[in-house]
Formats: sequence, C-alpha cells, structure tokens
Amino acid sequence: MRIPVLLLLQTAALLCFWYYCFRHPAWYRGWGCKLFLFLLPFAFGCLLLWLDLHFISVAALRSWHDAFCCFSTITALLLLPQWYKLMWLALLALPVQQINENVKLMFTILFSIVMMLAIIFFFTLYFLWLDSLSGYTQGLRSAFLNFQPVLLDFPTAFYFSFSCYFSLGFGAYYPYGHWFYLLVFFECLISLLNNGIIIIYAFNFLFSHNEP
Repeated sequence: MRIPVLLLLQTAALLCFWYYCFRHPAWYRGWGCKLFLFLLPFAFGCLLLWLDLHFISVAALRSWHDAFCCFSTITALLLLPQWYKLMWLALLALPVQQINENVKLMFTILFSIVMMLAIIFFFTLYFLWLDSLSGYTQGLRSAFLNFQPVLLDFPTAFYFSFSCYFSLGFGAYYPYGHWFYLLVFFECLISLLNNGIIIIYAFNFLFSHNEP
C-alpha cells in the first residue's frame, strides 16, 4: 500500500475514533472514565505512529516526512477538544449553589489561569514533539547564537509557547520551517478562542446556577 493512502486511511480512522470518543456516554460516568476518554484518541494516534515507525522503511519515512508531521500534528491537536469537554463537565459537576461568592470568584480566577497555562503547556509539548521528529529542518533560531538553530528543551519551548499565546512577539527565539509556522499560527488562533471559552465557562459557573 502506498504511503499517502495509508496515512489518509489512518487520519480518517483517527478522526472517526475521536468523534466516537467525544460523543461517548461514558463521559458522564466517573472521573476514571472521563480521563480515559480524554487520552484515548491521542493514545490511538500515537499507537498508529509507533506502528508506522517500526514497519515502514527509513527511506519511505524520509520521503514522506511532511505527511507524517501532518498526521502527528493532527494527533496532538485532538487533545484540545477533549480538554475543553473535560473542563466543561468538571464545572457542571461542581455544587455551585453550596459555594459562597468569594470562593466562586477565587475559583474562577484560578480556573482561568489553569485554562491558559494548559494551552501553553500543550503547545510546549507540540513544539518539543515536532522538533524531535524534524531534527534541524524545523525548530527555533536564537538571536543569542547568531540566529543558529537551537536544540529545543522544555524551558525554551515553554517560554516560546508563552510568547506566542500572549502575542509578545519574537525576540530571543523565532521559528523556522513550515510546520513550526503552522503550530505558531494555531497557538495564536487558539489563544483567542481559548480566552472566549474561558469567559463562557466563567459566566456559566458564576451566574447560571444561582437559582435553588
């Protein structure tokens, strides 16, 4: 089977499996089921990648490097809708009527910080993952090293992800390679969507369950 057909079939299978997990009624059971469904599509995508790396020749992997990067990016990004559903169900499960206003306000602030840090952390892992797959064909260049590529580590990736989320601009590091450009685009876009989702979640928590 040709590599493009295989990857298309894997992508279709992954998306169908994610949709099945996203709508599964087990989300409304215990927290063990929720966490299992949260991680299951990502684990399935990682399993497919592991099979590809072990059963496809090195020459074929190099020839279709971009296609495998695309599949790995889709696998990673599927964590985001799972995360939002997990947080929504967590809010709905809280006994809002039994919480006083001060605690609700402090919880909303803490929840907002967690939601922002979660996206920054997710994209930190995405940058590290893509850097490990691509070597020096994708990554970050450092202004401190005469704009040479740097070996990405967690603190550097976290700082860069933080800069992208809050639109601080590229200073010490800037990306190169089209897949890194794409991830930067996604993080900037998702940061705007995430802030809107935080407002919706916070409004629902603060005002939607006040009636006895």
